[in-house]
Amino acid sequence: MRFFEGLRALDLTHVWIGPLVTRVLSDLGADIIKVEHGSHPDNTRIAFFANNDSSGEYWHHSVYFTKRNAGKRAIQVNLQEPEGKELFLRLVREADMVVENFTPGVMERLGLGYDALREHNPSIIMCSLSGYGQTGPHSHRPAYGMSMEPASGISTLTGYRGTGPMKTGQTWIDHYGGYQGTGGVIAALIHRARTGDGQHVEVSMQEAAIPMLAAHIAEYQQHGRLHGPNNPRREGKVRGYYECAGVDAWVAVSVRDEAEWQACCHAVGHPEWLEDPRFATAADRYEHHDALDEGLAEWAASRTKFEAAELLQEAGVPAAPVLAGDEVLADEQLEAREFFDPLELVDIGDVPIERYFSPRIDGRGVPARGRAPKLGEHTDGVLRELLGLDDEELAGLAARGITRGEPEALMSPAAREGSPLPFEKLLEQRSILRIDENFREVIDAQVARLKERDAGR
Repeated sequence: MRFFEGLRALDLTHVWIGPLVTRVLSDLGADIIKVEHGSHPDNTRIAFFANNDSSGEYWHHSVYFTKRNAGKRAIQVNLQEPEGKELFLRLVREADMVVENFTPGVMERLGLGYDALREHNPSIIMCSLSGYGQTGPHSHRPAYGMSMEPASGISTLTGYRGTGPMKTGQTWIDHYGGYQGTGGVIAALIHRARTGDGQHVEVSMQEAAIPMLAAHIAEYQQHGRLHGPNNPRREGKVRGYYECAGVDAWVAVSVRDEAEWQACCHAVGHPEWLEDPRFATAADRYEHHDALDEGLAEWAASRTKFEAAELLQEAGVPAAPVLAGDEVLADEQLEAREFFDPLELVDIGDVPIERYFSPRIDGRGVPARGRAPKLGEHTDGVLRELLGLDDEELAGLAARGITRGEPEALMSPAAREGSPLPFEKLLEQRSILRIDENFREVIDAQVARLKERDAGR
């Protein structure tokens, strides 16, 4: 299932959108060489420390980094030094792809823009991912998910009636943009196989997000209507989130048509709603949604979210329990489809990692190829293998700081001391649902099941 075996990419990405592209390419078999420097590593190495502990070599202990960089090799090269830049260009001659997600203009200022790369390797494919693309009046603007949601129009719809825009719970646009970038790279590889020519693939996060607004934009194009925040309601549908028995337990319900409406009424024990003039049509139900919410909430309150969802699903009504992260890890459907794999987290232990290439092909999934690399873990090996450098040359590069940088300076002692998240305070503020003191035991048990599964193949 390693379709891209034999291909090599130089990975200059960081945070989310870029590393997602190269993680998928790695899963599919490509040799991904992550290029960092101790003074400028991927900053997710110093975020979300395992066990909330920033002691020791904390830059190796981020699950966040592990998820997006599994299966890659890592080297240190200081691209701000002429010697480091020359080293990188020599590597370009041995590569098929370069992937980066700097703010537009950075690669050119480094002397590593696409035209410069093509001079050293005419068949090179370059993928550039940024907030607004490489051209246009806003192209120079830095961007993260928080700024891209309003720029794409998504924030117009997120939130509740009577509120202003709200950020979604995760940076979805990074995912959409990342998978768009992966598709662009695959298309460029097919083009190169046919013509021999490389191409520059560039992704705008803003543009990648627009298709998610297709229905919203179509409403304006057809009727001139512009919706505002109205979660969780929608015209013509009965839908919402209803609190169930238990702590922070909810079930999601969505009734799309008359058949499902009738099934819902019987499933929740209110067949009389079918004769109630307030609920006679979809428009009537939307107008009197508050009354329906009250009845559905009363029904859900006496059941667990799993029981409520099961009863509705058996009746033919789309419904699902709202799963927290630990419940996703334990979900029987995902377990049956072998969606998680055990993966080593340096110095910490194994953790279950989700598959970033989720399609199953001929019944088989595509797991990560191995753990995420330590900072510069493969520097000497890669430079020996691809450039033929000897021990003396490697030692000289390291001594001059070209291929070695110490990350300790990234965080001052005071910053490190204050870096662990204040879990108790966040719990009081309801920013987190709960703290599982036994999470390591839960994870270890799941890892054991996954390893037993793999051993039985």
